[in-house]
Amino acid sequence: MGEKVDAHLDEEDFSLIHALQVRPRATWTQLGSVLDVAPVTLARRWERLRNDGSAWVTAYPRVSVYYELRVAYVELRCASGQVRQLVEELVRWPAVMTIEESSREYSLVLTLFGRGMAELSALLLDQLPSLPGVLNTRSHLAARMHLEGSSWRVGALDKARVQALTTLPASGGGQGGADRPASVTPWERPYADLAEALGMDGRRNAAQLARLVGRPVATVRRQLGRLLAADATTFRCEIAQGHTPSPIVHNWWCRVPVGHVPGCVNQLRTLSTVRQIVSLPGPANLLVTTWMRSIEESMQMQEYLEQDLAPLTVVESALVLRTPKRLGWVLDEHGRAKSYVAPFVRPEPGGG
Repeated sequence: MGEKVDAHLDEEDFSLIHALQVRPRATWTQLGSVLDVAPVTLARRWERLRNDGSAWVTAYPRVSVYYELRVAYVELRCASGQVRQLVEELVRWPAVMTIEESSREYSLVLTLFGRGMAELSALLLDQLPSLPGVLNTRSHLAARMHLEGSSWRVGALDKARVQALTTLPASGGGQGGADRPASVTPWERPYADLAEALGMDGRRNAAQLARLVGRPVATVRRQLGRLLAADATTFRCEIAQGHTPSPIVHNWWCRVPVGHVPGCVNQLRTLSTVRQIVSLPGPANLLVTTWMRSIEESMQMQEYLEQDLAPLTVVESALVLRTPKRLGWVLDEHGRAKSYVAPFVRPEPGGG
């Protein structure tokens, strides 16, 4: 994936991507019945999109206290001339899920995953500050994920087809229940290698996974079923941002009185440009990420935040100039997928 090619996405490409954003693991037959396209045509189209890194389906551990997964956003102030070396180092770190670059004092913003507070604390207090070129860090622990990128849509399908897609079985997980298997954790045996393989291609079926991990198909089918039923994994269809009409990424660090947070979140959820909303402890207690069409539209967003959502105030904002890594995927300058770094190191044999 991720070869440098002149890829052009047409309306059929966007329709397929939108469909996979709604149901990432739906079969080609299921998708074909909604899109009125032959399944073999959809499969060929998707293979092209994946091969050039224009779009891909990935999977990652669901952010949930139930699974003791903790998330932190870390701002790094870097020494002059050291940003490139730091990015080259950090893209290899499994715990660093996303890296964003901006032209500000704290020029790098990282999204970190940690298995519990002890692991996350070691990353924040010991490992990151000790890197050559890191002058200072500011850390924000995620208290609640109100909205994340798996809910963002390219907007290529009409309401009728979106509704038809939502009636398909959510075979990729996403709706947890009281009967979820309590013993399933994506980064522990025997699920870790399945989770890693799904991170590389979230549409892999049991037979494909069995060949990769070297276990019987029946065993993998049973384990995959438990992994999905546990709602332990989020599946997401991503698109290279260079192919979207929304090339401007903006992070807004906001302060909202606690009693007004639910109302602000509900209003922000209605905006198609909003990709992420996260509650944080501290003075800036709400992080909002937007994908916008232009700088002008981004400035209109700031007016909306400060005027229509008052008493919300914008403490700081950051225009993202480049995203070298998103959710474990190393990206090229156009946002196309190049390679994958699994979020958690696979346990040693006999461990976990």
